Amino acid sequence: MRLVDKLICRELIAPLFNSIFMFLMLLFASAYLFKLTDLITQGVSFSTVLRIGLYSLPTLITQTLPMSMLLASLLGFGRLSGDSEHIALFASGISFFRIALPVAFLGLLVSIITIAWNETVVPPATRAYYDLLQHATEHIKATDKPLNYVILRGDGHVDEFVDVDGGYDAKTRSLRRVNILKMSDDPRYQGQPELNLYADHAIAKDPKGLDWDYFDVTVTWLRPESNKNLYVYSHMNHATTSTLPKNVRLGKDFRGIMETGVTDNHRLTFAQLRRKINEERAEGSVDTRGDEVDLWEKISLPLASLIFGLVGAALGVRPHRGSKAMGFGIAVSIIFVYWVVYHWMYILGKTGSLPPALASFMSDILGMIAAGVLIAKARQ
Repeated sequence: MRLVDKLICRELIAPLFNSIFMFLMLLFASAYLFKLTDLITQGVSFSTVLRIGLYSLPTLITQTLPMSMLLASLLGFGRLSGDSEHIALFASGISFFRIALPVAFLGLLVSIITIAWNETVVPPATRAYYDLLQHATEHIKATDKPLNYVILRGDGHVDEFVDVDGGYDAKTRSLRRVNILKMSDDPRYQGQPELNLYADHAIAKDPKGLDWDYFDVTVTWLRPESNKNLYVYSHMNHATTSTLPKNVRLGKDFRGIMETGVTDNHRLTFAQLRRKINEERAEGSVDTRGDEVDLWEKISLPLASLIFGLVGAALGVRPHRGSKAMGFGIAVSIIFVYWVVYHWMYILGKTGSLPPALASFMSDILGMIAAGVLIAKARQ
């Protein structure tokens, strides 16, 4: 039986490494290549861009391993099927279960390696990626990318919605086309807007950007009845943080505003993300479902390597006599279906339609059912 194991492993190892490299390049090109090219054209040094690209790879490797296991299994067993070697193995009394056993062990090994990779390499690499990207962004002359974020009060309710529609200019430390929607402080009007402030641009007054100058400011009072002495509209050529009405503020320094939107949970290990969720719950937050799905995804996604390996083995021995192009096409189709289902389950888990853990593992559960059906057919 060791000869059988060596035969199967020999057919899997080379396609596995080739598939990792191929899928890694495809994902990198689609997700990061154009972004990195833009950074170079905007004046960021090549060495910095190269380091950003390198730090982006660990997360991509986590995603490529299940896909690579699927394609390697399809190609390896497709080669055995094409040369009718699987028939010789069956005629020798070796069952498909026994033939697929090395695939299961290899898939399980890849899953364990992926989990360890997620815990040890991905979090520090992702943090370094965002730190470098932030450093590079600070030295870009300007960008028109809109920024938006929410400022919360101490009780967890929304105090302001901030929208920097025109992006920022790092050289002048200015924001363009700033909109601030201030919610009412009156408990009777909780959750209702009080005023909207628009500034053509805002410039940071101090190096840390904690105080701002606002220019060409228009204030629209959405609840003028709250103060009879105020007009519905008011205009100021210049205002500062201390002179704006109703304690309206940007709420972040210049660097913090540019970091807005960075909530990638790949920066955290399983234990760190679990601690973050517990802290959010302790603070009274009820919207932790998205983080919980991300938590269990750190296990469910690596387990897809085992499932994809079994699916690929069962499909590989079917009598289609396909080429490598056929195997690649089947692999891409399965991967597409898997990611569609995974994203669908993620949405259901985030909205509360499914428990987060079940939503995260549902794709694996469905994949395991499919693998069981295909293996049962392959036995015949």
